[in-house]
Amino acid sequence: MKSILKIAALFVVAIPLSLSLKAQRGEVKMYLNYNYSLPLGSFKNDIVSKNSPRGFTGDILYSFNKKFALGGAVGFQDYYEKYPRATYKLPSGEDISAVISNSVQTIPVMVKGLYAPLGDKFSWVQPYVSLGAGINMVSFKQYLGEFGSSNTNVSFAAQAGAGIQVPFGRLSNSGLQLGAVYNYVPYTKNGYNNLNNLGVQLGVHFPLR
Repeated sequence: MKSILKIAALFVVAIPLSLSLKAQRGEVKMYLNYNYSLPLGSFKNDIVSKNSPRGFTGDILYSFNKKFALGGAVGFQDYYEKYPRATYKLPSGEDISAVISNSVQTIPVMVKGLYAPLGDKFSWVQPYVSLGAGINMVSFKQYLGEFGSSNTNVSFAAQAGAGIQVPFGRLSNSGLQLGAVYNYVPYTKNGYNNLNNLGVQLGVHFPLR
């Protein structure tokens, strides 16, 4: 897990360095969001049914014009649930009565684009849509009584989002954003199919000078 965090940190550091050469012609902005995640589909049915309030995202985007920006995004989300005692079948064929606990941490690292259709005119409410694609580093731990397993994998990740931005003032390049993102995360380890989820986000954005 520590190596995954180092990779993500290097990615975050590399983004502003790669964009700095273009900063004189455009604007580089940081987007910081609190992320509340809702597991969907087989993720919710088979692994963790509880929503996760333990998450954040950070984007660094270069604005090519008033409407379109492109850059990188990284995030973190922590899911956990302990299920009531039940009877489970072990790989050996034996039955065991135990409490099962599932713990999943995800770190998405993506290239992301943002489009604001009203970006070239002032408005106190600026709608936007976003798209992203990259990888998701997943740590999955499962405990069945005294039997435990843990593994870390990298999978494909894609994201689509929409929301609104509200500037702090008429002449301000900083503001608040509120939105939602659908995260597509195919995951085929341990007999599970995916880790798809819906994220509800609230945060701030500001230019990097």
